[in-house]
Amino acid sequence: MERNIIQFQKEFLGGKVKERVFILHGDEPYLIRTFLSKLKERFGSNYRVLWGDEITEEELYSALSERGIFGSSKEEAVVLYKFESFLKKLGRKKKSREFLIKTLKGVKSNYLFIVFDRKLQKQELSTEPYKSIQTFGLIVNSGKLSKEKIKNLVRKKFTEKGIKIEEEALNYLLESAEYNLMELKLEVEKLIDYAWDKKSLSLEDIKRALFTLSDNINVFNFVDVFLLGDYEKAVETLENLYRWGIHPLQIQKLLTSYVIKLYTASRMLEKEDKNKVLEKLGIKNQFAKLKFTEYLKRNDKESLKRMLTSLQRIDMLEKLYFQDPSKLLKEFVLSFALSPKKV
Repeated sequence: MERNIIQFQKEFLGGKVKERVFILHGDEPYLIRTFLSKLKERFGSNYRVLWGDEITEEELYSALSERGIFGSSKEEAVVLYKFESFLKKLGRKKKSREFLIKTLKGVKSNYLFIVFDRKLQKQELSTEPYKSIQTFGLIVNSGKLSKEKIKNLVRKKFTEKGIKIEEEALNYLLESAEYNLMELKLEVEKLIDYAWDKKSLSLEDIKRALFTLSDNINVFNFVDVFLLGDYEKAVETLENLYRWGIHPLQIQKLLTSYVIKLYTASRMLEKEDKNKVLEKLGIKNQFAKLKFTEYLKRNDKESLKRMLTSLQRIDMLEKLYFQDPSKLLKEFVLSFALSPKKV
């Protein structure tokens, strides 16, 4: 049997799926990753990832027969990548393949998700072991969504964060990302940070804050090089942003939102696990987690506190004494460039 991944996700998480073995494939890997993310949240420590090019037959069969960690009675979700590499190790021995099919058919206590990063062709699905798996398991297809569905998904994401995006701005965002869900996910997360205070996004906001202007120069690039300690590059990028007409207050706003999150994280890390801390702060994407981890390694709590205090002072000077924000921001970056570097 074959099921659409969106329908399958609702049914599986709702406890309405009886099968135990699933093949996940399709043209839209983002949808598969989204499902696996929700699966990990559901199963927690009983979520296990295996790689077909690394494990032995015995390790796979053992994982499928176990009940949770440390003998727990809870079911496990076993996610298997590179299944084709595993099949190659089995070779063409008929008995080995027959034993694999028999083992998969006998899975009763756990769930197995065989994940592909591409769409399997009908000819492939008609060969073993895929052909047999369809008799007792499910083929889950992550087909490409229509442009209208993608548009609704993106709009919903902004709405959930309390951000209103103009229709023209939303269309521009979608067209610029060519409706690619993976790219849209990253860009939407950046825009949510960008609009964290005013809770709205115009077409001009999208054009100015999001996409590359020239030679990989944009607001996020500036924030990245600054937080990684490349202050010479940060000054150069800042000056280029000014030349392109990006208002310093827009840059300052985004940088402040990052520093607040990082300073809060540095304090929470004294008592909590890094992964939990980042997720509590709304940093759930793996790429974003890696970036924030790099920033935290480069900037200790005292350094971040100094950044935040300086940015608050700049904000006061701008609002109360009408000082030039472009000059203040550049001086802010230079002040860190002259500070002793963290080893």
